[in-house]
Amino acid sequence: MKLGIIGGGMMGEAILAGILESSFLRKDQILVSEVVEERKIYLKNKYNTEIISDNAFLTQNCNYILLAVKPQNIKEVLNEIEPYLDENKILISIAAGVKISFIRKYAPKVKCLIRIMPNLPCTIKKGVIALTYDKYEEKEINFVKTLFSTIGEVWVIDEKYFDTITALTGSGPAFVSLILQGFTLAGLKGGLNYNTSKEMVLKLFEGVIGYIKEKNLSFEDLIKMTSSPAGTTIMGLEVLYKSGIVGIIMEAITSAKIRSEEISKILEEG
Repeated sequence: MKLGIIGGGMMGEAILAGILESSFLRKDQILVSEVVEERKIYLKNKYNTEIISDNAFLTQNCNYILLAVKPQNIKEVLNEIEPYLDENKILISIAAGVKISFIRKYAPKVKCLIRIMPNLPCTIKKGVIALTYDKYEEKEINFVKTLFSTIGEVWVIDEKYFDTITALTGSGPAFVSLILQGFTLAGLKGGLNYNTSKEMVLKLFEGVIGYIKEKNLSFEDLIKMTSSPAGTTIMGLEVLYKSGIVGIIMEAITSAKIRSEEISKILEEG
């Protein structure tokens, strides 16, 4: 087998679906290990591929081993597969907060160790994905980049920035959703029904993002373009600036980053 995925949860399934739908690998090149019987049956029926409940067998029979398990379970899984992680294996982890140095303790022989930070939109193939590694093997890195490109856009970034990325893009969907909710409720307050307001807000954000990208504008450029003297926009912006909204958003992301650092430390000490 070319690729083994340990963990058939939401993100493991997203990766499996992306690979199969893009035809990056054939079904007979992928093996998935899932311990929850209900999920195992569901994945087998939906994707018609081989699903087992044996992490050791998967590790022995696959070149690339992808750990799609929760951070609190990774130590147990690593202990289980450690005897089979030889110098021919490439180990990939998407466990949030788990550093390469921690994983390397359980996999000292593996040819290449790669850490990935995906986010929720990966489940609809619009993910923001960070990739880092401890040993450079161009062939293996390119394979993994192409693999994850099936579910989003990939950036190769130094691991020292991963706590920031966890906060920015991992926690980011919740922060963005809160802002979207604020806009939607403002529409509701102004008399629109909730669904109409929500649909218009989603289209607004989609359009603004598209416009900035297509015209290659800075955020400040667009603010200036829509702010006429004594107009509605500048009056609204005055309220936002007075509330310190930019600083509040920065503080929220920084707080999430600090918590990510704390979680990494807890995992290493535990």
